[in-house]
Amino acid sequence: MIGRKTMGRASPLLLVLLAFGFFFATYNLLTMIIHYKSVGKWVGNGSNSRLLTDPVVEMPENARKPKNSRSPFHVALTATDASYSKWQCRIMYYWYKKQKDLPGSEMGGFTRILHSGNPDNLMDEIPTVVVDPLPAGLDRDLLEKISPTWMNVSLRMKEDPETDKTFGWVLEMYAYAVASALHGVQHILRKDFMLQPPWDLEIGRKFIIHYTYGCDYNLKGELTFGKFGEWRFDKRSYLRGPPPRNLSLPPPGVPESVVTLVKMVNEATANIPNWDAT
Repeated sequence: MIGRKTMGRASPLLLVLLAFGFFFATYNLLTMIIHYKSVGKWVGNGSNSRLLTDPVVEMPENARKPKNSRSPFHVALTATDASYSKWQCRIMYYWYKKQKDLPGSEMGGFTRILHSGNPDNLMDEIPTVVVDPLPAGLDRDLLEKISPTWMNVSLRMKEDPETDKTFGWVLEMYAYAVASALHGVQHILRKDFMLQPPWDLEIGRKFIIHYTYGCDYNLKGELTFGKFGEWRFDKRSYLRGPPPRNLSLPPPGVPESVVTLVKMVNEATANIPNWDAT
C-alpha cells in the first residue's frame, strides 16, 4: 500500500512509482479503502434490490491532512520471487529512492512484501519482509458473496458485443468493480492519481505511471493496438528475464506518456548495478 492522508501536487519524479502489473495490485493502495461490510442502504429484495449509496466516495474528512502538517507515506510492494517481478521491483525502488532524496519529499519508508516464504537475492538491495503465501480460503466469506455476482456480470458483459469489444481482455476486471459495488464495497477515487500508457497521452499532474498494456506503434508514431508494431514495448516480453539496458526510444509522434515511461526504465537500468543478474 501507499498511504498518506492527502497528497499535494507532485514533481514529475513522483511518477516514478511505476505500478507494474498484477503484483503491484492497483487496488493495493491506501487511497482505495475497501470496507469489508455493507456500507450502503439497500432497498427491495432479490433481483430487484439496489444500493442507494454511490460506491465511489470522496476522501473522508478525518483522512485529510492539515495544511501545515507533514505526513510521509510508506510504500508497501507485494511481490513474488519470479524474475518478472524482480526486475520491476528494482526499477520501482530506484525511482522511490530518487524521489525520497528530493528536498521536501513526502516519501516515507519502503517495504517489499515477498510472498514466497523464502529470502531471495534482492534482500540486501530492497527492504524486504518475507511472508508465507496466503493460505487458501483467506477472505473466503467476502469472495463467496461477490464471486457469483462477479461471474454473472462478466457473462452478461461478454454476451453483449459492444461491451465485449469496448472492454476486451480487461472485461472481468471491470465486472469485479461492478460486482463489488453491488455488494456495498466502497472505494475512494482520485481521478488524478495515475495515468496508463498508451491510452493516457500526457503526463500532466498525475502521481503514478501504471502500465499493463503493450505499446505498439508504426514508424510514423501511430498506435497499432492489437497488432505488433514496428516499435514496441511490452513488459510481457520479459517474463523470464529483465529487459536490456538502453531500450530504443519510440519514433517521433508517439505520446509523451510512452516516451517518458521508456526513458525512466532506461535511466533505472543504466544505474542499477548487476542489472542482468535479476
